[in-house]
Amino acid sequence: MKNKIPEQIIGVESEAVSKISFDNKESTRIHFKKVKKRFLDINSWELFAGQEKAEFSLRDENGNLILGHPQVGNYISIKVPLLPNRNDGGLDWVKIEVYEEEVFEDYEAVYLRVRPSSDPTSSSNKITHFLDSSATSNFIIKRSGKEISAEIYARNEVPNSKDKSISEKIRNKIVSVGGMLIGSKIQWEGLTKGLIENE
Repeated sequence: MKNKIPEQIIGVESEAVSKISFDNKESTRIHFKKVKKRFLDINSWELFAGQEKAEFSLRDENGNLILGHPQVGNYISIKVPLLPNRNDGGLDWVKIEVYEEEVFEDYEAVYLRVRPSSDPTSSSNKITHFLDSSATSNFIIKRSGKEISAEIYARNEVPNSKDKSISEKIRNKIVSVGGMLIGSKIQWEGLTKGLIENE
């Protein structure tokens, strides 16, 4: 599924990968079910990412909270700690554009791609995110033999400055640069480790 990740063309890229191995394939299958359950519960991602990380909520096309599994066309609202989006209810938004699963005897994977989007609760089509629409975040969890991995690949991260006020541009620049250089890496490393943790 890694070949589905968009090519890096502009801006910054980053990745976070965490892996765990087991003694036998049956234990790997059992644990992967837990990992998959955690991964599909987007509303609980902050619990696995660690303290003082962003808050994630799965939303429908009207911005209402969804308690089920993610689907193409759903949105994810993100509340960035310390520097919330002051002009859009404190939230940044991404839209799920790809969701795929593969299941075989010795291999299983789930792939999710999101892209910065407008706020579905607003009539405006302006991107409501600190990155512009060229950016994607690509999430993969997989079981291969006796190994499980959680992987996140950020591609084409460019600060969102289109149709923004000066204060919005400054905020987006601070958050995106901080995220691209430090925060995003820490956030995603915490999430990948938390998702595969064997309690």
